[in-house]
Amino acid sequence: MKFSMFLLITWSLLACVVCTSYFFGKKTSETKLLIREKVIFFAIPWKKRVETYTYNDIMGREIKAIDCHDYQRSEATVNVTEGGVGFTHVTLRFKSQRSYGLEYGVEIFV
Repeated sequence: MKFSMFLLITWSLLACVVCTSYFFGKKTSETKLLIREKVIFFAIPWKKRVETYTYNDIMGREIKAIDCHDYQRSEATVNVTEGGVGFTHVTLRFKSQRSYGLEYGVEIFV
């Protein structure tokens, strides 16, 4: 049991480090693409960029899925800090690799 938990945690961490795409929620045949945006923040030498992206749906539609794809294939990370799946708004926190910028494609599905 402990060994299987160790393997699960190890594979999860490895997937987070290796992956260049983050997907939150569940995309089905009934979900529709609401918005597709390219989020770009330029690099600062020797610094990590930490930036946020916020989307509020004025129509009040519930978010079903969020897809964030790293075009640079860097070691950047994305976290949902507010709202997200099941809400009508989302705030995403992007954190870049040191001395790298951020270039993400963000898709939100309802």
